[in-house]
Amino acid sequence: MANLTHAELITPERVLFSGEAEAVVMRTDGGDITFLANHMDYIGAVDICVVRIQGVQQGGARDAAAPLGKEQSAESASGESIPTHEVRAAVQGGFVMVADNKVTIVAGVAELAEEIDVERAERALGSAEAAEAAGGDSTATGTAEVEEAILEGLPPAGSEAAAALAVARAKARLEAAAQLMGNLSRM
Repeated sequence: MANLTHAELITPERVLFSGEAEAVVMRTDGGDITFLANHMDYIGAVDICVVRIQGVQQGGARDAAAPLGKEQSAESASGESIPTHEVRAAVQGGFVMVADNKVTIVAGVAELAEEIDVERAERALGSAEAAEAAGGDSTATGTAEVEEAILEGLPPAGSEAAAALAVARAKARLEAAAQLMGNLSRM
């Protein structure tokens, strides 16, 4: 049987996933990383990315809906094949902690691939790309809003940096949903 780790993907609103998996793949502030069973302790910031929870057993503990992604198989203790799949989620930043064979991802905003409204994400990408190409719309933000954003560590609304983040968020949502769509129409 494959080595498993417990994985959780949590937002303030709900638990998107909680269960056993073979691997958790994501992008952190240190680069792309894969967490396998018995990974050393780790704490890091999660970038805007697609989190892939691989080798999830069918019927395993999970708060999400139907299985998603590439079908795989694992062997049970008796040697029989157990179907597995991959859970994909668009994560808009957050933190990851690995300890005691458990990977916990806490994100302010995250969506499971099957919950993403692809048409809305494509419209958001188009708008964000237009704003980025225009260099942001810095006239849309007053001094108080700029100062508040800086204090919170965020780029001011209407800035080039805010437009770039909006593009990254939309692309992550489309990438997560791409397997459902069958291809990357805008990527």
